Amino acid sequence: MKKTIISASLLAVTMLSAQESDTLKISEIQSVSLQGTHNYRTKKSESVARLPLENLENPTVYNLVPKEIISEMNAVDFNTAMASAPGVVVSNSVNDSGNDIFMRGFSSNATFRNGLIQNPRVQAEIANIERVEVIKGPSGTLFGGTLANYGGVVNVVTKKPQENFGGIINYTTGSWGMNRITADVNTPLNKEKTALARFNVAAYSQDSFQDAGYNKGVFFSGSILYKVSDRTTVTLDTEFHAPEKTLNAYVRQSEKLTLHSMKDLAGAHDRSFTSNDIGSKRTNFVTMAEVTHKINDQWTSRTSYQRGEANENESVFLVLNYLNNNSVSRSIRPFDSYKITTDNIQQNFIGDFKIGKLRNRLVVGVDYFQQTSKNQYPMFKVGNNSSSVFAPYPLNGVFTDDYGTPKGNDIVMLDESSPWTSISRDVVKRLPRSGTMYDINKVSTFSVYASDVLNITDNLLVMASLRMDNYKNNNIISNGVEGKGKYTQTQFAPKLGLVYEIVKNEVSFFANYVNGFKNVAPTVDPRDTSRNTYIEYKPEQGNQFEAGFKLDLLGKKLLTTISYYNMRIKNRLMPDPSGITGLYIQDGNIKNQGFEIDLVANPVKGWNIVAGYGYNDNKYDDRSKDAGKRSAWSPKHVANFWTSYKIMDGAYEGLGFGAGFNFVDKTYINITNHFLAPSYTTVGATVFYDKKKYRIGLKMNNALNQMYWNFYGQPQKPREILANFAFKF
Repeated sequence: MKKTIISASLLAVTMLSAQESDTLKISEIQSVSLQGTHNYRTKKSESVARLPLENLENPTVYNLVPKEIISEMNAVDFNTAMASAPGVVVSNSVNDSGNDIFMRGFSSNATFRNGLIQNPRVQAEIANIERVEVIKGPSGTLFGGTLANYGGVVNVVTKKPQENFGGIINYTTGSWGMNRITADVNTPLNKEKTALARFNVAAYSQDSFQDAGYNKGVFFSGSILYKVSDRTTVTLDTEFHAPEKTLNAYVRQSEKLTLHSMKDLAGAHDRSFTSNDIGSKRTNFVTMAEVTHKINDQWTSRTSYQRGEANENESVFLVLNYLNNNSVSRSIRPFDSYKITTDNIQQNFIGDFKIGKLRNRLVVGVDYFQQTSKNQYPMFKVGNNSSSVFAPYPLNGVFTDDYGTPKGNDIVMLDESSPWTSISRDVVKRLPRSGTMYDINKVSTFSVYASDVLNITDNLLVMASLRMDNYKNNNIISNGVEGKGKYTQTQFAPKLGLVYEIVKNEVSFFANYVNGFKNVAPTVDPRDTSRNTYIEYKPEQGNQFEAGFKLDLLGKKLLTTISYYNMRIKNRLMPDPSGITGLYIQDGNIKNQGFEIDLVANPVKGWNIVAGYGYNDNKYDDRSKDAGKRSAWSPKHVANFWTSYKIMDGAYEGLGFGAGFNFVDKTYINITNHFLAPSYTTVGATVFYDKKKYRIGLKMNNALNQMYWNFYGQPQKPREILANFAFKF
């Protein structure tokens, strides 16, 4: 960690020395330094549709979270940065692994980076984010089914080098020992400005608000852009993120409770039941290369390759299981090592041309993705089960003999006064194993796709898209022996869209039909005692119909989208009605529909508003025992609002204020729909003084100090106060 910080500091100093003679105006530098925003609007994004489409021309609903609002909200993590995204709720996931993102009744993840797949197993570091694109609804046509979800796709767009020299150094301090420093430096590498570079570094540390727990890490990113010619550009970039934190999984077996809500367990909100001795280290290393070549005035070629490596060694999950209304048992899920490697290569040809008098905007692409996971983990004997990945923590951390026999199972009371024993990594290492497993699994996908937007008239546009996706899952190799279950599936994912601009560039009506899918692995037929027969299935399907209006009014001061969607999920596996254990049929369905509205407004100079509301009705609609019940972890109502005002001139120029709230409806923690995490409203506020060469800010999160839990019953932060200081150059 020290070497990383020292190297980054020397790099920044070297570049500063090389640019002493640069006399660029501060206003030009601010385009690099991320400060001095005038509004929350962003330029059109070509990565949403992989085509140069304006928002009003695109039949897909999407929201952008730009770097400007991330900076103004003084966000220190991905969760806070995404608070302004309409209809979206972000948390640390079921097992505290990273970016868990709820949209339209389903949970997704930030698994796309610059349009290419990654599987980081850590929360995205915001120091290198240019914007976050939230694309609503099934997106199988352009993004496939490997890591995309029915609720939508989240694509993180990273910062790119600019032609001007400049940068910013930020320091944030605050509650629970928060210390965070970041630096963003951009510089040309030659006088012609055909070679450009940008570097971002971050180091952070903060204790938990609970009685134990912490989160710290370092981050570095570098990007180099080289203009080979007026037609060809080559970009290389890399990221390295090394977080270390305590991992707290959600509490299991909630069906054993006779209580109704997490509020009934408020006494345990500030108790972690863990210790700082079992913090887990992870790393995520991403490299990317892209070549963009303008073939002619009508066609552009974009060739992209991205490789990701997610690693963790000796990580330890704390697993809590409810025993009754008053107590939980503590178990441990350790990993010796876990590595996920992803490779994604993508070739797109993008055209903007006419056939007769009809304008076509067309993308034709080929995509190949491969993921290899290598996982070594211990097995434990628990009762009559000799192959459990969970190990009960010994009572008081004590073993009864030299053979590692635990002294009973550890039980902790759910109140404020009963003591608990800190979990020791040494005790975890001494837990007797029944064996050690080493699994290797490889999956790959080869896809071709095409999407065309045809201007039938200047106001009427039609989109037609199709993807062919061939998925291959190899046999798992366990401890050097290849198993069974290998399968291949081919899926076609269509997309149709219609846009009619009622008022050109101001009001449009849109409608779409989109498809998403998930590959379903074969299962062993329990009726075959030899266990050699597998039952194969079709891919699971998600089909959505959506319609609404997009408005861009008042001279680009009000941008809003209003939409209704109806989604049907089919081909889900469900237990066979015959009652044979382990036998499944592909007859499960989910009915999912909702309404959304969002707006971005800039009523007067310096005043900005972003707001959104989402309603979602989600239930099982099939012959399963859960028919009619709402899906777990999916709130019915979600709303957000943020407004800020910055004085743009006069004696108090640069003084600004901001405030907003996020509301999340109650969510059921289990499918039985009897135990829930209550609804909550968090309020945030900020005051800042933003000048040409510096910025001072004060931010308060959860200002009303509400006690609340996320979807999974994990306690969330009380009131948090952060102070930020920035130096611009």
